[in-house]
Amino acid sequence: MNETIEQYKIIRSARRKTAAIQVDEKGVSVRVPVWVTDRWVRDWVNKKQDWIARQQAVMAQNLELFCLKTEKGAKFSFLGKEYVLDWCEGDRWDVHIQGDTLLVIMGKRRSSSKVDSERVEAFLKKWFKEQAVQIISERVSYWAHKMGVQYNLLKYKSFKRRWGSCSARGEITLNWRLVFADKNIIDYVVIHELSHLTHLNHSPRFWALVEKYCPDWREKRSYLQSKNAWVLW
Repeated sequence: MNETIEQYKIIRSARRKTAAIQVDEKGVSVRVPVWVTDRWVRDWVNKKQDWIARQQAVMAQNLELFCLKTEKGAKFSFLGKEYVLDWCEGDRWDVHIQGDTLLVIMGKRRSSSKVDSERVEAFLKKWFKEQAVQIISERVSYWAHKMGVQYNLLKYKSFKRRWGSCSARGEITLNWRLVFADKNIIDYVVIHELSHLTHLNHSPRFWALVEKYCPDWREKRSYLQSKNAWVLW
């Protein structure tokens, strides 16, 4: 018998009509309507404790198997191609792609308070973000012109649950980790967010617009859903 689950977060919403339990790397969240009592939530969570424990076990296994790890020999994707991570010392910090190897050159000036893997991870994230700004921004410009839409601002963030967003102010925000994916996957996310400039919802008309420019969006969405572990690095 599992122990009673005591650590969980209650999130109430006036718009919500049903209850739902979410299990992720941050813990257990219970989303309920505003009128639901703490006692009801506690009793419901206790009834669902076996299910919650199974979800936590699966998540822990997936994180161990699929999350990116900054260690020599780890596999990292860049624009859809997989590379083996390696690093060595050099005159200045840089990243070289040599065949199937993603080689990080560690500069001579390094903080003594961090181990090599921590320094490599920090620089590698910086490098990936720089590549994302250059590569993905070009795709946004291309598709905005092709779709005949205008956005007011383009930003990049380290989202932990999404690949992009579009605000009512016309601001497009993309997850820089999209640079791990092939360009046709990047294009799907870009088309998705640019379509929100016309339809700020997920109505049938929105999906029809997405499908006009990305007929196989379902397959590409499924692919990204299988890569959720990417966003945890």
